[in-house]
Amino acid sequence: MSWDVFIMRFPPEAGAIDEIPDDWDPPSLGTGREVRGALAEVLPGIEYSPSGWGDFEGPGFSLSTPVNEADDAPVTGVSLFIHGDSEAAAQAALALADTLKARAFETGSGDFLTADSARSALDSWRAYRDRALDERGP
Repeated sequence: MSWDVFIMRFPPEAGAIDEIPDDWDPPSLGTGREVRGALAEVLPGIEYSPSGWGDFEGPGFSLSTPVNEADDAPVTGVSLFIHGDSEAAAQAALALADTLKARAFETGSGDFLTADSARSALDSWRAYRDRALDERGP
């Protein structure tokens, strides 16, 4: 089960996802080459499969992200699928969002991820994960 974080250039005036207009068209984060370069800068050692999936092993977490757009094609969003529960994962997501001049939305609390909310967002996701795993049983 992963903690999912989505990075896009969300409208700066939106305080929550439901404040984004239905007709909003996300601006590009850069080309496939530029976005993979930003990932490599923030996540040194990220490795890409031929299908375009990037995999990274960090301290106490792993991260997978599909960035399979062509080198010169625009990328409007980056999905991070995070396993593990290290706070370093939240810091990596925030660093990537900052590098891409974008914002991160996370599924733990269903809100935008910020430096101030990182710990509580990760705690929300941990609680959800633990409940889901308990309900599933051994």
